[in-house]
Amino acid sequence: MATMGLYIYDHCPYCVMARMPFGMKNIPVELTVLPSDDEATPISMIGIKACPILKKSDGSFMPESMDIVAYADQLDGNPIFAPSAQREDLSAWLQHLNLLFKQLLYPRWITSQVGEFQTQSAIDYFTKKKTKELGDFSEALANSDTLINELETRLEELATLLHCATSVNEQLSIDDIQLFGRLRGITLVKGLTLPDKVHAYIEHFSKVSGIPTFYRVAQ
Repeated sequence: MATMGLYIYDHCPYCVMARMPFGMKNIPVELTVLPSDDEATPISMIGIKACPILKKSDGSFMPESMDIVAYADQLDGNPIFAPSAQREDLSAWLQHLNLLFKQLLYPRWITSQVGEFQTQSAIDYFTKKKTKELGDFSEALANSDTLINELETRLEELATLLHCATSVNEQLSIDDIQLFGRLRGITLVKGLTLPDKVHAYIEHFSKVSGIPTFYRVAQ
């Protein structure tokens, strides 16, 4: 049987989510990081420019992160992720942090080492697109201290929502996929202090999924 392939952007939280079950269940998959400005490849696969995309062993393509998670988790007939607990407190926390994550991370991704931003054209493509959503990247960077202080306060709140360092609920669930997928990116922010419980949570899922953090290249 042919090895499956997963097409991703390394910075993308939804791509992190799609990667997690493969790492946690030791399912062979070939990772390909697409340049940010490569429109032709994903359009040829799924008709739109989007990642992640799973190339299944039969050669067909599957988009959408949570569909990929569900597919990978059930390949062996022994799924490990319980359904989402539909926690309103966790959903509200993630919603409140959406803009803050973007303000801190968008300007940093384009000067990081992730594979999708290795050419100036890829950087320009992303910057032009996301500036329409966020505003000028330089303004967000100039406001880093205030944004980091706000995130640290919010992470203290998150620590109270975590059941333990290995699951946000009483058992491993889809909520962990969605939470780690978003938290992994903040390890790129230099000078950010994480609560011990949140740091342990990130470290745990990085280890069991095989998806590295960015502490060593934080900026």
